[in-house]
Amino acid sequence: MKQHNETEPFFITEEIEAELIAAGYEFAPPGHIRTKSIHDLFGWQPGETLGEAVSRHLEKHNAASGILSGMTGDGSSL
Repeated sequence: MKQHNETEPFFITEEIEAELIAAGYEFAPPGHIRTKSIHDLFGWQPGETLGEAVSRHLEKHNAASGILSGMTGDGSSL
């Protein structure tokens, strides 16, 4: 396999992929990568910003957990 010239961007073409596979390289996604949409993660609705979706999701999660936003542990306001 020809060495990559670092002055140019490197793309894995079908030819390069075939060479890498022949050399024993296995194409597998990293374990820390997750593929979900913001709709799946935060219940995003059209017209809503990501921040709004995340805030709504956290409020819903906190309410389900018994955590009240803006309240201390004894129920008094912050």
